[in-house]
Amino acid sequence: MDGRNAGRLCAPPAPGNGRLAIESVPCKLPSSTCRPPSRRAQRHIGPYGPAIGAFWRDTVAPWMQSHGLGDATCYGIGHDDPSITPPDKCRYDACVALPEGFQPGGRASITTLPGGRYAVTQFKGPSSAIAETWTRMTREWLPASGLQWDERPCFERFSAATAMDPATGEFSCEICIPVRPL
Repeated sequence: MDGRNAGRLCAPPAPGNGRLAIESVPCKLPSSTCRPPSRRAQRHIGPYGPAIGAFWRDTVAPWMQSHGLGDATCYGIGHDDPSITPPDKCRYDACVALPEGFQPGGRASITTLPGGRYAVTQFKGPSSAIAETWTRMTREWLPASGLQWDERPCFERFSAATAMDPATGEFSCEICIPVRPL
């Protein structure tokens, strides 16, 4: 996204635990919009959870390193609701922001994430806890916000260099949900 604060709703985590405090989230809808860069996407089909971490580690990260993109901004896009879609059918795109004019080749596709307004919250914690944050944001916060989810994909955004804290094992990212007024 252009600029760290462009087109975002501010939803700070609760002190100390890195989870969204739905009850006390002060939100404003700025008039600016997000314009993410082109990105390289590789699709994983299968259950979310630990398999996604393995996909990043074993497939995407080696490609990033070999192409000098070890510090790139990454986007994880889950296309399916795992409470509805069978685990073996869940689709996930691991995406890497690309510099202008970059030609990666290989079996990945190059796409552009649609810009616009997103509700954004910070997540920091064990990767096993991220599903709870997604659930609270979509099933509790969003219905009470006066906004609705639009047709664009939701995603997690993180820096490849700093997303995982090796000392604590905590994962840090921004959870981004595309929104529009009701």
